[in-house]
Amino acid sequence: MPEATLSVKDLLGLPEGGFPVEVLRAGISDEESKSLKTKVSGALKGMQMSGLEAAVSSKLAEVLDIDPVTLFAGAWEKYHLLSDAAKKSKSGETVLVPLDEHAVKSKLHPYVEIQLGPDVLRRIQFEVTLSLKLKGIVVRVQSGEIRGIEAGTCEGSAEVSVAESSLWKHDIKPIELPGRIALKKGIPIT
Repeated sequence: MPEATLSVKDLLGLPEGGFPVEVLRAGISDEESKSLKTKVSGALKGMQMSGLEAAVSSKLAEVLDIDPVTLFAGAWEKYHLLSDAAKKSKSGETVLVPLDEHAVKSKLHPYVEIQLGPDVLRRIQFEVTLSLKLKGIVVRVQSGEIRGIEAGTCEGSAEVSVAESSLWKHDIKPIELPGRIALKKGIPIT
């Protein structure tokens, strides 16, 4: 069976049209916002702010194209069940460990910089919060590392904020995790 992929971007269900202009103005004064607009339109003749908004949204989506299993696994690395499996797997055996239903909360802090030449005009710091409930998860442990999950479902909520202003909230309806999700890089179990 081919291994499927899932990304944080998929969980967020980001809006197709990107974020509104507020993302460019969040956390800065009206004067700073006006200065940014002047610099951009002066350096990039004919560039509309909507084009810049779309570019920022596109770059954020690109940055969030990461494997959420890595986030889950970070929460699992200290489970005693996984520690036992890690020891057992060091002999070359693959150990599958079923986990009880549990919650995982993760915060990410991606950012996008607007740069003209060598100057950074604006750095937009996002906060992405994922609150997830995982059910029916089976963790695959190989060589003392979490290497993937075999099954399960995920549901919960997600939020994207800038400068303490919420831009996007999304309820994550139950998602059947693909039959097998592999980690690009194993996570050592401590």
